[in-house]
Amino acid sequence: MRPLLFALGLAACLAGATAAIAEVEARIENGVLSFVGGQSYTNAILQITGPGDFELEETAVKGLPVFRAKNSGRLKDGLYQYSLTAATDEKVQIPEKDKLDNGRGSAARDYRLKPFFLSGAFYISEGTMKNAEDVEGGADKDTE
Repeated sequence: MRPLLFALGLAACLAGATAAIAEVEARIENGVLSFVGGQSYTNAILQITGPGDFELEETAVKGLPVFRAKNSGRLKDGLYQYSLTAATDEKVQIPEKDKLDNGRGSAARDYRLKPFFLSGAFYISEGTMKNAEDVEGGADKDTE
């Protein structure tokens, strides 16, 4: 019985995660990485890493941040990875056992905002940004 309950619980969690991912879609067009959806998200952080110790962080208090390759100087050719985190507007009840006295008195909340996470990659080739999936032979251009 326990394995069945565990499997059902896991399936419910995965279904919820899939629904959240379906709400936001990454778009790469004209040297810009943007996201469609997630308009009610807050405190978003977009982290990008790439060749030559490239690191960049874009933030947005409301909505989702945008990365413009042209504003980041000359990017080296290669694979870049990104991760996007944000708070959704969905409230999740804090279990009674996890509540702490945070010193806020009447301003204390009994919920937290559900987190959102999305990651992906893009490729820079001769100054042009492309979806990593669209690069022939893979991101490392290895045909095997």
